[in-house]
Amino acid sequence: MHTYDPQLPVLRQMLALSILDKLDKCGFTELPNPREAFGLSRPELAERVYLRRVSEDGRIKVKVFTTVVGGNEKMPLEVRGTGKDAIRICATYTTKAGEERGLVTETRINRIGDISDIVDRMYQRMRSVYRDANTSECCRQCGAPKFVAKSGKKVCAEICWKTDEAKRADEIAFKSKSRRHSRRKHRRRYS
Repeated sequence: MHTYDPQLPVLRQMLALSILDKLDKCGFTELPNPREAFGLSRPELAERVYLRRVSEDGRIKVKVFTTVVGGNEKMPLEVRGTGKDAIRICATYTTKAGEERGLVTETRINRIGDISDIVDRMYQRMRSVYRDANTSECCRQCGAPKFVAKSGKKVCAEICWKTDEAKRADEIAFKSKSRRHSRRKHRRRYS
């Protein structure tokens, strides 16, 4: 048993290998690194994300955000250092329009304790999220799975009660609100 210490690179590497080994044994596949695909700088800093399809059509998936980075000549394969970063697991649903919606709430696994305990907690949460995604309640109108909204009510992931025009209007309003917020966030402040 090795107690994980994020200050030691050897233990960060051991945890990374243990995480990737467990994901491989559980049938998860790695998603392509978006930073490499778009030619962005420092793709070795992007964490590896793995998924496993839950439904036959592949629209319901379990995703694991591993905190594993590197694995090339610039940087060895290891988990990120300390901070707010944790292993995260969630289930998503891809709508008919191609949008991805959260289906099962994200769960976090803090990287503390023995390496085998961290990997075991990740495994248990993966099983739990997979089970919840596989047994989620379905909409009576369109058959899409339901998720729990902020209000606490179960809602159809396709949002089938709205017309296509209403969905587009909501999307436009959301995007303009997001742009206003990001502009406000990046303004310089002078004293």
